[in-house]
Amino acid sequence: MQAAPKPPMTRAQKLAWYADQLMADAAKDQKNSAPETAISRYLQAADILLLLAKVEESYTAWKVYADKAAYCHQRVRTLMALTPKAEGIP
Repeated sequence: MQAAPKPPMTRAQKLAWYADQLMADAAKDQKNSAPETAISRYLQAADILLLLAKVEESYTAWKVYADKAAYCHQRVRTLMALTPKAEGIP
């Protein structure tokens, strides 16, 4: 995980930075064959992004957050479809 940028940041900027870090870490986990961890991180990032979108007043920023959250959910669906299920679990 990279260090947060130095200039003073608002809470929303910090959360957006953290969501981006989670997405980057999830992509690394996915490449390193750790789909369960990647799924967890994508879901965490999507939750943060949806909370940011909920309180955003600007349509442009709302659209960015909503699109990133949709991307995270799509990655989760893809990873879940590709991940073999444990025996005995439907």
